[in-house]
Amino acid sequence: MSNIPEPLKSILNDYCHVEWAEEMNELPNDLLKDDWAYDASLFKSQLRDAINNINFSVEDYESVTGEDFDSEEDLIERLKDIWNIAFQVEDPYRVV
Repeated sequence: MSNIPEPLKSILNDYCHVEWAEEMNELPNDLLKDDWAYDASLFKSQLRDAINNINFSVEDYESVTGEDFDSEEDLIERLKDIWNIAFQVEDPYRVV
């Protein structure tokens, strides 16, 4: 059982899974849709929390996305990449 909270878990699966990684490009636009299936503000908060104070294991993330990481630090860097893509931040990760 994964310790990744919802909706973060479902969004990571839907947009970041290795088998359909191209979906990540759709995330910024989907976040802006009023009828998006997820709570965008909760996703943003959960992702920010995960970056600042990782609250699930590398194994939890790997089981949801199929990605493989050697360390928690590598996972945090990936979460920062997701943040930058999702919120179209040109500078490296920054809390907004």
